Amino acid sequence: MSQNKKNPQQSVRAHCLWCMGGSPSLVRECPSTDCEFHSLRSPRQEQEQRVYLRAIRRFCLCCTVGDRQSVRSCNTKDCALLRYRFGVHPRTIRRHRKREQEKNHLLLPGMEGVGKR
Repeated sequence: MSQNKKNPQQSVRAHCLWCMGGSPSLVRECPSTDCEFHSLRSPRQEQEQRVYLRAIRRFCLCCTVGDRQSVRSCNTKDCALLRYRFGVHPRTIRRHRKREQEKNHLLLPGMEGVGKR
């Protein structure tokens, strides 16, 4: 499955498989209880998407030693978690950017200071 088509749960699963050398049995038996994904390594229906997104964000912050700017500029192409490193779904980021651009387009030339007192 393409990295761009994975949801957060599938991305966490792909990372766990990568970490354990591609072995599903080793993922099930993972001894690393301090890992952000230990409780999320096996897909469950009852887990909400935001639980996975928050865990991915925490993991990315740990990976960059808490440096948010490094998370933002991360260019590790082979990381399954790259799309979700901000802790939100990429759709949400696109919608937010689109709204911000629409706000900027509403300003008419010469009208920037009108209405401010």
